[in-house]
Amino acid sequence: MNTPQLPQAPRLASWLAALAALAWLPAQEGLRQRPAVLQATEIDSAERELRTTPVVRAVQRAADSVVSIYLQTPQARGRRPITQGQGSGVILDETGLCITNWHVVAAALQADDRTLPIGIEVKLRDGRSRPAVVLSSSANHDLALLQMRLEADEKVKPIEIARSAELMIGETLVAIGNPQGHANTVTVGVLSATGREIAVRSPDGQLREYKQLLQTDAAINQGNSGGALLDITGRLVGINNAMAVGAENIGFAIPIDLVREVFTKELVQGENFAMAADSPWLGIDVTDQEGQVVVAAVQSGSPAAKAGVERGDVLLRIDEQPLRSGLDYQRRLVDARLQRPLPLQLRRGSRELQVEVVPTTATHSLLLSLVGAEFEEIDTKSAEAVLRRATRAFYGTRGLRGEPMLPSTLRLAAVQQNSPAEALGLQPGDVVFAVTLVAGFREREHPLLSARDLLQVLQQFQGRAVRISVLRGDEELTGLLEVRSPRRR
Repeated sequence: MNTPQLPQAPRLASWLAALAALAWLPAQEGLRQRPAVLQATEIDSAERELRTTPVVRAVQRAADSVVSIYLQTPQARGRRPITQGQGSGVILDETGLCITNWHVVAAALQADDRTLPIGIEVKLRDGRSRPAVVLSSSANHDLALLQMRLEADEKVKPIEIARSAELMIGETLVAIGNPQGHANTVTVGVLSATGREIAVRSPDGQLREYKQLLQTDAAINQGNSGGALLDITGRLVGINNAMAVGAENIGFAIPIDLVREVFTKELVQGENFAMAADSPWLGIDVTDQEGQVVVAAVQSGSPAAKAGVERGDVLLRIDEQPLRSGLDYQRRLVDARLQRPLPLQLRRGSRELQVEVVPTTATHSLLLSLVGAEFEEIDTKSAEAVLRRATRAFYGTRGLRGEPMLPSTLRLAAVQQNSPAEALGLQPGDVVFAVTLVAGFREREHPLLSARDLLQVLQQFQGRAVRISVLRGDEELTGLLEVRSPRRR
């Protein structure tokens, strides 16, 4: 008979440890949620750093400085505006100055009084949307400057700028833009070539050639135009402006060194400031000279000329805001209110002067310069009876009946002394409702629905005379109106 033996010391110690552990277990384990099959694992800082590639860092550095641009026409109250076009832009300073392609905003610049106005809306990466206006543009270089209308004390983030001359063929480039309405889209490629030339049909119908372009295989699609092309550090090296139609992985951008040159020599010079038909206008061109804003020219008969502004005057302040450049002047002017006195502080020689200029629109001021008359537009709300008489007078020469009433026309508000309008015998209150133009071998009367209509005709007849049709009460008159050439002094 075998006698049981005690366990050896090591085994006994192991059993005792197991019994001790069991003593700590709860009498009954509660229900627990089963682990998810696709349960995510939180990453730590080291793993996040590993995933933060140079491209990610470049995007993080610049993405807040790239905006989406939408061209919109208003609709009836309660209905969303209709988008007529879209593109991208890049913020240049914290007050909302942006650069984009001219072709992105060309439709807004070309809109006239006979079409619905086209507004510009700029959307930031964080979802904010702000209206904007075109300050200046260069169709030949496909560039335009926009000014966002920010709220009081609101700031935006400007992009950091590099030098495109230092780029190397084959280095990584990053494009950010708004292709097909997909805001803040990022694509990556390399610099394929420099000094490229392309020819494209621009929105005004002209065939334009753009030179000195960067070529990249980063995807640049419709809507990317005006967006940022970055180097791997996240600094701006170009403005995306085109893709090769029918080709893959061929995109083009304007190098930032060329953008900087065009900005200095063209975009901030007075003659290139965009001038919409209804934008505030004083009638002066300015230039930058040794850190001063100098009046380069004054349009005869303009609000500035009436206020006594002269060529060579140094502009110090506009509406109490200091001016350091011609761009500052234009940015202050876009916020001016029509027909409200705008204070200007000038220096003429050793004297400082304070004048008040009443902004008007470019269209009305040019009409004053060309024929010496101020016009007001009337419509069915303001003068329905007058429009009915003008409609009968316009269609009466054709012997037609049942024609729709003219929606609007022009009435003289004032006539200058010693002007072509006075020489013809025009008087305030006269309704100028039509002009006679030659088409082929026939003369045909065309209605004047707006001041812009009349200006477009007069600009074709500078130094000549154009036949106009006038309604004075119930009397129908006609005569040849001499058209002056605009003079500057």
